[in-house]
Amino acid sequence: MTFKPQSVLHFSQNRYMPDIDHNRIVKAAAKAALQPIGCKQKGSSRTWLDPHSMWTGVIEFQPSSWAKGCYLNVGACWLWYEKDFLSFDDGYRVAQFQAVESEESFIHASATLATQAHDEVLKLRSQFSSIEKIAAHLKDKDFSNIWQNYHAAVAATLANDMPHATTRFCAVMQNKDNRSWALELKSRTAILESISGDPILFLRTIQEIVDRSKKRLKIA
Repeated sequence: MTFKPQSVLHFSQNRYMPDIDHNRIVKAAAKAALQPIGCKQKGSSRTWLDPHSMWTGVIEFQPSSWAKGCYLNVGACWLWYEKDFLSFDDGYRVAQFQAVESEESFIHASATLATQAHDEVLKLRSQFSSIEKIAAHLKDKDFSNIWQNYHAAVAATLANDMPHATTRFCAVMQNKDNRSWALELKSRTAILESISGDPILFLRTIQEIVDRSKKRLKIA
């Protein structure tokens, strides 16, 4: 039996129980844990952002299409490829689905998820506190992944690790994926590689890309 969304009753553990405003509970827990450390809610959604100079932390209290509850996804979104969407470029799922069983239990579950989100944000801040740390982290990423190669190439150039930057730039250009988005990525990569020997110009160009990404994503 399928209940309509507007139904005021839901079946759980072989009994009916009153409808629970789980979105309100999740948002309240997230605000209590994340706002004090400077994270910002994206509109009225269940996604929070932790902006930095070249990246933003993304904290998503992800809903489910099949049940009331919440997943928790936390990761870094690199902003040096201009885009109008958020992505988990490093990191993603940190907590599995927490279903609504009762209001009391879900308040507790949401608080636990929010605390975990708080801790993950602080970990990301420490892990990616400098471009050198970011470059070192990305240096070991999968060479077969075109996006990982692009991110590693940019970070290595900014960190003045030119041998590794060259290797990663080449890996992007030699990738055999010829879909339209991959060709666009290769085109942008070629432009960046051509100016990688000029640190000032490269930094200015990357900063302009980051600024445009922030504007499109409405990141302060």
